[in-house]
Parts: sequence; C-alpha cells; structure tokens
Amino acid sequence: MEKPENKLLMYKKQLIISLLSVLCMHTTVFSQIDKNKLVGYDYTHPKEYIIGGISSEGSQSYSTQILAHISGLLSVEKIKIPGDEMSKAVEKLWAQQIYSNVELQIRKVVADTIYLHILVQERPRLSKYSIRGLGKTETKNVRDEISLRKGQIITENLVEKTRSEVEKYFFDKGFYNAKIDISRIADTGSTNLQYLRIDIKKGRKVKVREVLFVGNDSVGAKKLKRVIKPKQTKGKINPFASSKLVKKDYNIEKKNIIDVYQSKGYRDAKLVKDSIYAVRPNKVNIKITVDEGKKYYFRNISWTGNTKYTTGRLDSILGIEKGEIFNQSKLETRLFMNPVGVDVSSKYMDDGYLFFNIVPVETRVENDSIDLEIRIYEGKQAVINEVRIIGNTKTSDFVIRRNLRTLPGAKFSRSDIQRSMRELANLPYFNQETLDVNPIPNPANGTVDLEYKVEERSSDQVEASGGFGGGFGIVGTIGLKLNNFSTRKMFKGQFDPIPTGDGQQLTLRAQANGLPFQSYNFSFTEPWFGGKKPNSLTLSAYYSRQTYQNNYLVKNDPSQQRLHTTGISVLYGKLLKWPDDFFTLSNSLNYQKYKLENWSNYGAAEIGFKNGISNSLSWNTILARNSSSDMFFPRSGSEFVLSVQATLPHTAINNLFGDDRDFSTLPFSERYKWIEYNKWKFNATWYLGTFSKFVLVPHFETGIIGIYNKKVGYSPFEQFKVGGSGFGNWTVYGTEIIPQKGYDNGRVSDPINGQDADPLYSKFSLELRYPAATSPAAMLLPYVYYEGGNTWNHVREYNPFNMYNAAGAGMRLFVGALGKMQVDYGYGFNTNRWQLNFSIGTWF
Repeated sequence: MEKPENKLLMYKKQLIISLLSVLCMHTTVFSQIDKNKLVGYDYTHPKEYIIGGISSEGSQSYSTQILAHISGLLSVEKIKIPGDEMSKAVEKLWAQQIYSNVELQIRKVVADTIYLHILVQERPRLSKYSIRGLGKTETKNVRDEISLRKGQIITENLVEKTRSEVEKYFFDKGFYNAKIDISRIADTGSTNLQYLRIDIKKGRKVKVREVLFVGNDSVGAKKLKRVIKPKQTKGKINPFASSKLVKKDYNIEKKNIIDVYQSKGYRDAKLVKDSIYAVRPNKVNIKITVDEGKKYYFRNISWTGNTKYTTGRLDSILGIEKGEIFNQSKLETRLFMNPVGVDVSSKYMDDGYLFFNIVPVETRVENDSIDLEIRIYEGKQAVINEVRIIGNTKTSDFVIRRNLRTLPGAKFSRSDIQRSMRELANLPYFNQETLDVNPIPNPANGTVDLEYKVEERSSDQVEASGGFGGGFGIVGTIGLKLNNFSTRKMFKGQFDPIPTGDGQQLTLRAQANGLPFQSYNFSFTEPWFGGKKPNSLTLSAYYSRQTYQNNYLVKNDPSQQRLHTTGISVLYGKLLKWPDDFFTLSNSLNYQKYKLENWSNYGAAEIGFKNGISNSLSWNTILARNSSSDMFFPRSGSEFVLSVQATLPHTAINNLFGDDRDFSTLPFSERYKWIEYNKWKFNATWYLGTFSKFVLVPHFETGIIGIYNKKVGYSPFEQFKVGGSGFGNWTVYGTEIIPQKGYDNGRVSDPINGQDADPLYSKFSLELRYPAATSPAAMLLPYVYYEGGNTWNHVREYNPFNMYNAAGAGMRLFVGALGKMQVDYGYGFNTNRWQLNFSIGTWF
C-alpha cells in the first residue's frame, strides 16, 4: 500500500503528462514543416509569395475560412518560404487542443502565387460515460465529483484529470488504495465519438493500527489519543469508535493535541511533525512528534478600563488564582463564552454593552510565570431600535414577536436574544436548523437593529396513522391537525386553502377498528388567550364506543356489549415568572361519563355491574418546567412535570348532608355513580449532549392514585397499565396506558391477559439518540435504549428493583404533513422474546 503522502505523485504525474503533450505538439509542428520542403527552394534565401488560396480537409467542427482565421493566414496576403509563418500557423491550430494531427501543405505554386492546404485530424469527442463497480448511491456521488460533460474533446489530459477526480473522492473518504481503470471505447453509432468506461475497485478503507507519540514527556500518550480521531485498532475498547483514516478529518483532529498541552500550562507546545506509514495491507501507523516547551503559571492579573464592575467582581467571575497552571482555554472561556456559567463578556452584554470589547495582554513573561493585563473597552449601553422579521411567508408577524424577549426600546441583552431563539425553535412552524439573528449595530447613536431570519416549514398534518390497540389489534386513525390555524382569518373568509398564520391549534381525529371500536376527538387551543400574555386556553371533547360481540351488524341486539365514554375538558395555562420563566402552570376542569350496556367483557367483574352510568368530574393542576433546547430533538435542557388530578370526595359530601349509607354494601352501579379519586404523577427528563452529536436521555416517571373512602375503595376507572406504545388510551374504562418498549400494550401490568390495571406505577428509561437527518423535509432520530417499568396494587408492594426490563433500538421520524412516526424493536427480559412496537402520529 502506498503512503498517503505519496498521493502527491498522482498530481506530479498529471503535470508531466501535460508538459510532454506540449513538447510533442511542438515536435510535430516542426516535423510537418520539414515534410513540406520542396526541391529547388533555397532555404538560405527565402522568397515571398502571394497566398492565392487556402483549402482544408478533415475538420468537422470548423469551416476552411474559420481554420484559416485561427491559423492567422487569413489576415496576411504574402508569406515567406522558407519562413516561420507556416510554423506559427500550425502552432495556433495545435493550440485549439482538438486535433490529434495538423499538417500545412503546399498544394501548388504558380509564379509568385502559392496555394496552401490545411490537413487536420480531430480528436474524438465524448458521447457518454459509465461507472462500474459501485452501488447506485455511490455512483451518483462520484458523478457529482467529476467534471466530464457530453461533447468534450477526449485527450490524455482529460482522462488523467478524471482519474485524479475519482481518486481524490475516495482518498478523502479514506480509500487510499482505490484502483480506477478508464477505457476509451468507440461509439459505433456515431462518427468520431467515444465513450469512457470507468471501472472502480475502491478496496477497503485504511485503518489506523497504532498512534505513536514522540517527545510527550509530561502528558501520557493515552490522554493524547483520547482527543484525536481516528482511534487505533490496537487495544481498542470502544467497538463503536472509528479507526478509519480520513486524512482531512485527521488534520483537523490533531490540533486538539495542542489544546491538551495548553490546558496544562504548556503554552508554547507545538507539533513538530507527523507521519503516516503502512505497516500491513490496509493498516497504517501514525507517528506524531511534539515539542512540549516550558510549563507556565498565572501570576499577576490586572484590569484596566472597567468602570461598570469593580476589579474584585471581575476577579470573581474570572475565577483564576495566582499560581494556577496557565490555561489558555480556561482564560478564554471565562472571558468570552462560558457554556456552564457566567463570563465577563456575557455580564456586560446582558446589560446592554453591545460595543464592549475585552483584550487580554501578556505584559510580562518571567521564567515560568505570566502577568496579564485585561484591557476593557466598555462603550455605551446599546438600545434596541428596530426588530425585523424575515422569511415568514405564512406565519403572522405578531405570532413571532410575542415570543421574542427583545423589544424596541429595551437594552440590548445577549441572553435575551438566546432565549428568543429558543422560543422560536420551540414553535413548530419553523426549521430550527436555519433560524438566525443578525444584530446591526449603530455606534453613532448607540442603537442596534435586530433582524430575525426564519424559514417556514410544513406544520399542518393530515394524519392517516395506525398502532396496536390492546385487545383489538391494529387501530387506524384519520385526522387533521392544524398547528398554525387562524380563526381570525376564517371569519374574514381568508382561505389559502385554509386560514393559517395565527398560531392556534385545531385537531379533528377519528380512530376505529371497524365496529368493535370507534373514537372521535376535537380540540382547539389558543396559545395567547386575550392576546397580551402567553396564557393558553384549550377546549376539547371526545366520544368513544367499544362493542364486544360477534354480531356487530345487528342493530339493537340486546346481547351486544357496549361501553360508551364521553368527555369534555377546559384547560387554562399560564407562563410563570418564578422560580424562573421556564415554569408553566395549567389547570383544567374535566368531565367523563362511562355508560355500560350489558358490559361483561374486560374486567367487568372488577367494575361489578353490567349496566349503568359512572360520572367523573375532576380538577387537574399541572406544574411543569421545560428548558429543552427545541421541541423535536433537544440537545440540552430538561423537562419536569408534576400533576395532580382530583375529584370531589363525593361520599364525604353526602355524609355532610345526612347520607349515612354504608357504601361497602351498596350495589356497584350506585357506589361508582360518581367516581372519586386523586391521581398524582411526576416525570423528569434530562437531555445531555455527549460525544459527537449523540444525546443521552435519562427519564423517570411515576404515578399513584389515592382514595378518600376505604369502604368505596379504588375506582375501577382511571388506573394505570404499562407496556407497548401507549397507543390505545381508549382501552377499557379510562385506563391510562404508560408506554414501555419491548412489551405489548398494557401487558406489563398483567402478562397473562393484559387487562388488569393498578393504582401505582413506576418507570425509568435511558436512551442514546443521534440526529441522522434534521432537514426541514424530514427528521430521522435513531436511538438505542434500556428501560423498565411495572405497576403495583398497593404502595406496600412497591419495589423499584422489580421491573419488567427491555433493551433494543428504534427510530423516530418526523415528516411534514405526516407528522410523527416511531418504530422500535426490543427484547423483553421478562418474556424472553422480541417485540415490535410502532406508532404513527405520536412519539413514546
């Protein structure tokens, strides 16, 4: 295997071929002139002739007149023979680089008149080219890299240039032994046309066997190897770490070595040289020689130009003590951009000092100590003059402006800009990857204009989805979800084709599995109810009907078993300012009615009656904090939700009004006429950015239902089941299904029949996610996971170590009009089998 450095020979080879081509051209010119020597001419005494005419032969691209013009003979009337005019004429024709042979002949001489004949042979042109030896996708990628075009003149230089382009493509990807064979084949269907057949054997990528260091006396090789890619195969622990050598990436990564040295005080450390050499086929070693230099320490640090903050305050923000090891990275982080805390620049710029500037200067370097003077130019506090929005072709300006923390007339604040960008990223209407803000300062008057750039993305969804519903197999859904609806434009008759742009959400959805199950849902949300504050109002209503019997088509059959569920809900939410403005508080009033007709299926024995009506009137309060970076693929931040849902203590109220009945002896239809319970739920999710673009996501959640009257006991309604995708919340008497991968819907609670629900559950999960695609058209997020969950009948039975565990892999997909989709394949350790779960229209 050749050394990667020797790839330069490829380019040298191309240069030599070009030079030889020019040399051959000139040799041919002189040889053609020599052929035209005629007997009787005295070459020591040239004679001048009048050009009587010029003819040509062999040119398919140009006429005789154009050839004569190119040669320069058309512009002269007389020519000397012998002389250099004929040589120059041939050189000019050669310079067109389209001929493989050029001759200038003397056809005849009449007295003082000479007749010339131009004889050329054109090089073949390219009719097409083919690539063999690669897959469809890689073939397309190679085509994008090479510059071949139909009709080009085929020369050796063109062939070598094409070979170089293909070799460079594979070289940049780590295939250093790629073999490219280019064949010129006559096109039998056309005259003087050829096509090129490019045969490629890319071979295997070259891997790094070992990375060796020379001169690293103070820093261990293991620590240096950790900060560069690729990772050596010798002794590699992480099987997922790449050992493939891509020179371009390696050249970037090796600079991290200097960062390691500078973080340990070696300010003058440098890479002396590095070499890559083959040790076996497709394996190389990398040898890096470093010069560590001297180790330095911070000594005296002084400040100049600071009037806003005292030197002591700036010292505390900087957080560097005299005698500390000199660390350039730490110094710059504390001065300019601290990702985990306050830095000096943010302290000033969050208080309006847009024109602030800070420069650390080494005033003295003595032995191993460095004195710093940090020079500050504070400037004036800048005021926001104008806020402009660009790119919103559908969303109304006021919808965007109400989410911004930067208002005209307010002091400039970098943290307010960052928060505004986060708020825009959490709106579903825009492409998060292209969001941008451009500050336009005006130092003359101390103002700044802010220009927010957005790119609309499709947020409305026509839902045609499906999922596994407990007991009924696949349940289909048809729905319309408008995430950017506008009732204002609707009443004004502004349809294009639907009224959009005001940020309201309208959802219409129908679910069904034929006659056994049908469900209809409606909801409408105004995120800024009243228009002045981010207080949301949501109205929702739903109805579902479950039928269990084989004679579905028989109307009014008294033996049919049906369960009707009807509900309405009104929710009001608001953004809190304390403890911080990531908190939200929402309250909702909910009413559900369960109507049973001959119901004896699925836990009817636990309900205790087949016919009757149960009612639930509850109040739900939700306290949440969400600081995640965006709504589709958070890379940082966290989410916490605490909810309390409670009904009135109906039995206690009845007792106050003289109802002294023993509820434990009442018929179940009377006991559960008004359901009473209190439900407490908590969940927490963290988003932790790790190596590369991977994000680690730990999650925990739990829930418990309390009772008011032991004689009434737990309500058969509103309890928990764990397992599956969570699709199927309609399953039997308001049961709440908690998603868990690796198991069927609800099967964790009771693996045998899957129908029992419990008043206590707990679940944890750990995911490692990667953004494979984040374009506006589609987002693809593959992940691996490990999680566990279980339910218990009583708090005394609770055991957080007794979980139904599963592990596997899956992916989440978001596609504009289709919305969210998810599929995972996991192994349930308690069932000893693999389980496929999928859902379209939701993520779990």
